[in-house]
Amino acid sequence: MDADTRTEQQLTLKDRLSRLTFLQACRLLGEHGARLIREGGRYEIAIEEQVYLGDDLFRLKLDDAVVTITLMAEAPGRLRWNCTRCGRACEHIGAAFSLILEEKMALGLAAPPPERVPVESLSEEELIRRAIEEREERARQERMSIKSADPRTPWADYLVTNAVSGKTYRVALRGFERGQSYCSCPDYRKNTLGICKHILAVQRRVKARFPADVRSRPYVQTDLAVYLRYGTSLELRLLVPPRLPAEWRNSDAGWRSCWRPPGGAAR
Repeated sequence: MDADTRTEQQLTLKDRLSRLTFLQACRLLGEHGARLIREGGRYEIAIEEQVYLGDDLFRLKLDDAVVTITLMAEAPGRLRWNCTRCGRACEHIGAAFSLILEEKMALGLAAPPPERVPVESLSEEELIRRAIEEREERARQERMSIKSADPRTPWADYLVTNAVSGKTYRVALRGFERGQSYCSCPDYRKNTLGICKHILAVQRRVKARFPADVRSRPYVQTDLAVYLRYGTSLELRLLVPPRLPAEWRNSDAGWRSCWRPPGGAAR
């Protein structure tokens, strides 16, 4: 018997969380639900290390609190939430619901994909293609707001916010090939693909807004930068402008000051 044919009383916690929508989560948290979910979306959460999900218990361990969600017949939507620190609706609870809403696939709550060739029979190239296709699908389906730091050019830094979870990540778009751009999301750092749904969403936006002749002009590095390239292995790389300024050529101080990744923060 699948979740679609079960009675209301037969639905497990996983069934209910898989069906949970943003509006329902807001109602569960009360008057300030939307704000709490957005604030909770700022937490960086490692699912494998901080989350447990069983048929009757969801548990999220944060640095300063533990959040649990369980089934209770008397609770709204039959979902009872609790924070060990606050004891009321708070950003810790918001973090739990933000994670559930955005990461249903990673948590095993998303609808199963159509039957396809078994993973074990795929080549490495086919596995990579499937992983990218899954992220392309999420980039198309999920609502994201995208704000460019420089709308005059496609090659800029972008803030990408998931409309459901409220989480915001920074994308440094530098091209359309895998590995050319950067995203601050956990998936980009871990998947070894050199791409993620946020980069793909920005690329789709850029293709819609800029003509082909503008997109065909490659990004030109204007300063020295040291960055981490995430792929099958983690690589430290140096970006050098086509024309190195004279003051940099023989300046130790100049080289020491360039340690930062594309578009941003110091390393």
